[in-house]
Amino acid sequence: MIKFFRKIRQNLLSEGKTGKYFKYAIGEIVLVVIGILIALYINTIRENLVQKHFTQSVFEQIRKDLVNDSLQLSVDLKKIEYTNELIIDILENNVRDSFYSNINVDSYDSEPFRPFRSLVTDFINFQPNTKGYDLLKTLNNKELVNDSLTNGILNYYSQLNTELPEYNKVTVEISKRNIQEYKQYVWFENWAIGKYDRNFIEYLKDNEDNRKRLAEFYSYNSVNETYWKTLKLSSRNLIYLIDKHKSSPNIN
Repeated sequence: MIKFFRKIRQNLLSEGKTGKYFKYAIGEIVLVVIGILIALYINTIRENLVQKHFTQSVFEQIRKDLVNDSLQLSVDLKKIEYTNELIIDILENNVRDSFYSNINVDSYDSEPFRPFRSLVTDFINFQPNTKGYDLLKTLNNKELVNDSLTNGILNYYSQLNTELPEYNKVTVEISKRNIQEYKQYVWFENWAIGKYDRNFIEYLKDNEDNRKRLAEFYSYNSVNETYWKTLKLSSRNLIYLIDKHKSSPNIN
């Protein structure tokens, strides 16, 4: 093709048609520029498609993370709620003496007593999935930054990274402290290995120190219960918004 254009130029010059030569040269330049612009346009479209597909895959990963988190939060929340219900029953003296008297070697490791053994020493340490969020932070797209869904996701995980560690930290510290305090009692070794000890049953039933520990643990765990419910609701709302955005990608 280049040889073809060169031959035309040479013929025009050899024939002395200078005017036509310059017109042809200008036309050739215009064609080259148009070709470059078309190539750039096609390349831009290709890059935008690649970016769009990658961005969509990021949102899909975030949705997957949020679904898994929502399921885990449901499990954790049930455990927190049940623990709080048991603590309230004990503090309000709704647990009958017969319940404690029926606990023996055989029933010690069975329901419904098993949860009573760790009411103030067990804790929930929720760790969210952040694979999608980490990918989102790597994107450098102006339109994406201004997208309301993206801003909502960034705000959710930003608050999560700030607040969640504090909620986890409190109950973990209380649980560890209670275990340390348990060491002073004669039943500690049996309790630690999950072995029945009547002294521990009596401690749960009548010890005033136990009631104080239960009240303290409940005061923090009830706050956790409220926060876990908020997280669960927020994660489901984001899942809804991602689904909405996928069906209407032009919504901002």
